[in-house]
Amino acid sequence: MNQPFLTRVKQSVRAIGKGADIFLGSLWKGVLYPFGLADLPTGRECISTICGKAAFNGRRWGRVASAVIDWAAQRLGDDPDHCLRMYLKYDAIDN
Repeated sequence: MNQPFLTRVKQSVRAIGKGADIFLGSLWKGVLYPFGLADLPTGRECISTICGKAAFNGRRWGRVASAVIDWAAQRLGDDPDHCLRMYLKYDAIDN
């Protein structure tokens, strides 16, 4: 509780962002699933994980979306292949 106010705000924004990422990923996958373009949504996957899995499985939309996300992640200081790394990391946890 002794943390500075701005640190607590930053932590709150990060948690809200993560929740929004998971919600939007579930929404996206929920729209694609009935058309056979994605697996059943789990409600636990981030957008980058969903795109990484789709790209890994050869889906064109996954390769395109992963390229965009990977480009943005690198500009923010992340290593290359963000989506693939997130898919491989969280697939091992979920299965």
